[in-house]
Amino acid sequence: MLGNSLNGRLLTNLNNTFTYEFWVMPESVHRIDKQTRDRPADVNGKNYIIGPGHGVSDNDAGVSVSVGLNGITVYEHTKKNIYAVLVYEAIINQLIHVAVVYDDREPQLFINGKFVKKGERSPKSFVYPSGMIGGQPGLFFNGDINEIRLWNHCRTEQNLNNYLNKKLTGSETELYGVWPTPSVNELETKKANAKTKTRKIKKRPSAKERQNEIPLVSKNEDIEVSIIIPSLNKYPLNLFTLYSLEYQTFNPSKMEVIFIDDASTDQTEEKVKGYKPPYHFKFIRNKKNLGRAKVRNLGIRSARGSILIFLDAEMITEPDFVERHHKLHQSNSKLIISGAMHSRVIHSCIFPEFTQKKINKISTISKNNQEIYSRIKDFKYPSKEPYQLLEKKDIEKKVFKNLGVEVYPWFQQITRNFPADLEGFAFPWMAFLTGNVSIRKEFIIEAGLFDEDFVKYGYEDWEIGYRLYKMGAKYIVRNDLITYHQEHPVGESKWNEAINNLGLFLKKHHDIDVLILGIEISGLADLLTMNKVLSEYKLLVQSHPERFLKFQEKFICILETILLILQIDIRHINILGAAGFSSDDRKELQEDINSIKGLNKFTKLTSLLEKIKIS
Repeated sequence: MLGNSLNGRLLTNLNNTFTYEFWVMPESVHRIDKQTRDRPADVNGKNYIIGPGHGVSDNDAGVSVSVGLNGITVYEHTKKNIYAVLVYEAIINQLIHVAVVYDDREPQLFINGKFVKKGERSPKSFVYPSGMIGGQPGLFFNGDINEIRLWNHCRTEQNLNNYLNKKLTGSETELYGVWPTPSVNELETKKANAKTKTRKIKKRPSAKERQNEIPLVSKNEDIEVSIIIPSLNKYPLNLFTLYSLEYQTFNPSKMEVIFIDDASTDQTEEKVKGYKPPYHFKFIRNKKNLGRAKVRNLGIRSARGSILIFLDAEMITEPDFVERHHKLHQSNSKLIISGAMHSRVIHSCIFPEFTQKKINKISTISKNNQEIYSRIKDFKYPSKEPYQLLEKKDIEKKVFKNLGVEVYPWFQQITRNFPADLEGFAFPWMAFLTGNVSIRKEFIIEAGLFDEDFVKYGYEDWEIGYRLYKMGAKYIVRNDLITYHQEHPVGESKWNEAINNLGLFLKKHHDIDVLILGIEISGLADLLTMNKVLSEYKLLVQSHPERFLKFQEKFICILETILLILQIDIRHINILGAAGFSSDDRKELQEDINSIKGLNKFTKLTSLLEKIKIS
């Protein structure tokens, strides 16, 4: 079949009019490129089920197809570039039938036998299907595939439905080829990844089952707010969060909750998948853990609302939570509303990791509610499973408030010392905390979404918050958007994950605003002092742009060293020694400190340096 081809990739005895069809369920997201022939697409981030075959002349192009959890894209590959000619964004978390139909160089997409979108007609004289079934080395398809068919004509909706569940004999008229499972690149796949597992082929749903399927994402003008909730092993806390959203004063027909189970190993899938709330609810289950940034991007891409609310899976909300977020976004398209800094701490479960001392504390707090108190008294210590202190009725009655309403002291340093618009606070982007924050969808898309290099815990929210800040975002921290964080065990690995991600944050933004974070994390200064130090440093540089150039270099070097010490976990006492300062460097630094002291405006900056100098 591949003998009559270009480069062993393009099937040149077919051109301009042909049809691919296959059953597929992806296991990873792919890059969403802009549908256009005016600008080449990025070559990375594809999840090819049909790999790319490039044209060899200026007059032809080859077709490829990429399918991810977040949609389907048809590409055309010319001699020099790749173009996204049909882009369809949707959540694909089940086995579906896909048909890519080319009709005289114009692509069309059908899903489960129904037409969904038409793409851009090719300006090339010849468009060929690719024979790279299953992708290409480094970009092989990640997911389940069941039978790829290639026809030498334009299949109609009726054609597709007639053969949707029919087993082919191989002798059908106009059938060019059929691959029961991808085999063309089988040897290459084994070479590329010796550990590749044989994929289990999913059973195709029957016609009746397809009729009962929840449809893929479609445009719905009524949805105004999309609440994105990633969850990893947070049952039963995540269910309490979903319950609290049932009692919102906001119109439930205008809000949707996108719940993404990031490959949890607890009871989340069993208990949440079939959940039927009064609001629009979309459950997505990742077979493999994608990480915090990718999961949130998956939620963004599937969201139908123009306003996005990011909410942690363990956050119980007040009834006016959605309504207030929605109302505040009506005036400014670059507004970011945050309520996370006013979160309260409650205990809705007793976990096996909790000590007897902690359980006694919870018991003492709950004495003002006899029903909850009696549940605690019934608890047998120790326990192998989480012990629930709440029921659904308790969420409606706000009984959870009787389980502790502690606040976070670190956030109080900000909320007690700065106004709601954070004027005077040098780090307003710290308010982008995905436990409770909202933003307009087009603004976060303009910023480029969450950086997917951040996989594990920490700083992926501050990183995009910082990017948005530099794009002119206005942050508002509201004390009427309180959420209740349900306490749960936190593993010791979180510290190392966060420090590693801090290093990644710094690598991407080697700015003084980020470098300075190390002095607070290391304990050299508290948050308010760090804020003052940064403000004084910027004023010094602005007021004396030429006078303290060497001092600026030394200060940056000191901050870099502090962060490096945190990352590699070496507890240097002598920071200047760790930074490689010679005796002459130290002398020059002291002279600069004395000169800056003489200006009588930079006391916090010089005090910090004196502290570092003698450490």
